[in-house]
Amino acid sequence: MTTDVTTVSSPIEALTPTEASAATEALTGRLFEAGVGAVELLNIYLGVKLGLYSALATEPLTAAELARRTGCDERYLVEWLQGQAVAGLTTVDGGEPASGRHQLAPGVAAVLVDETSPTYLGGLALMLAAAGGVMPALVQAFRTGEGVPYAHYGSDAVEAQAALNRPAFVHDLVPNWLPQMPGVWERLQTPARVGDFGCGYGWSAIELATALPAVRVTGFDSDDASVAAARRNAMAAGVAERVTFEVRDLAETRTDWGGPYDVIFFFECLHDLPRPVEALRNARSALGPKGTVIVMDERVAETFTADGDLVERLFAAASPIWCLPQGRVGPDPRPVGTMMRPAALHALAAEAGYARSEILPIEHPTFRFYQLHP
Repeated sequence: MTTDVTTVSSPIEALTPTEASAATEALTGRLFEAGVGAVELLNIYLGVKLGLYSALATEPLTAAELARRTGCDERYLVEWLQGQAVAGLTTVDGGEPASGRHQLAPGVAAVLVDETSPTYLGGLALMLAAAGGVMPALVQAFRTGEGVPYAHYGSDAVEAQAALNRPAFVHDLVPNWLPQMPGVWERLQTPARVGDFGCGYGWSAIELATALPAVRVTGFDSDDASVAAARRNAMAAGVAERVTFEVRDLAETRTDWGGPYDVIFFFECLHDLPRPVEALRNARSALGPKGTVIVMDERVAETFTADGDLVERLFAAASPIWCLPQGRVGPDPRPVGTMMRPAALHALAAEAGYARSEILPIEHPTFRFYQLHP
């Protein structure tokens, strides 16, 4: 007796030698370009942390002048300036990197100096550096299934997340987003209590209090360094009398959440939490009779797609090295990860006891907004 065996070729085996060679060449080029970008981002990290871009934004400087202005070593700066010129981030007048006068290329200040610019991306360099520092711990976590606590990523991680979100809070939160949240905008025109769950550096709470004088905001975050920074930022912004911040595990079972709140926000943090259902339950319990919860989280595809755009690729790459490890800490963690699709959010809300949840019609390239009704 004979048996027919169907052989299924892999996609690679199905390629002709010419097609396989072209695919290999394309991937090699893509990864090399990514490597160049990563190394350039690490140099950008130095420019952001050492104030080099800020100094060069004031006037053209030689390496010696930049050294005196920033307190850095001149020889290192010569090499750094050479790399910046080669990358097209600076221009140099006078020939050689050591003797020429350097200044920022057009457009660079808006991307790497002005921290409230809509195009500011200095936080990307900080994020790369923070992730690089925990790679040995991530290797171990992949083997054991344990998490990597947020604190292990260091101060760069805290700065990175605050820096990446602050421009959106400054330019979009009050003028563009709030008016499209049913019932929320009207309520915040009158004396109202707001909870900012996962407040980070406090930039969202500060924008709310600055623009809406009848609002009082209480922010909670489990990270001590973030809460300390948020308090300093509120003081500097002149809203500390109406904005307070507390260190709090959002999933902790307790009743003293400072409510009742008219609205509670989760700004780009729910997918990071070890126990998001418990956090949503706490928010629901802290609402007033007509209160509501707003969740802002990543705008990823509604269903899995193997080929994503650049934003999708960023979120998918960040999840295993940033969001998921930070969420797998503490007792019984159930983190979602960066790729929290609408179905996952609706399931979390239902498990937390909300009557319904809906996607709000707010257009943004990286964020999706949900309203949860208790």
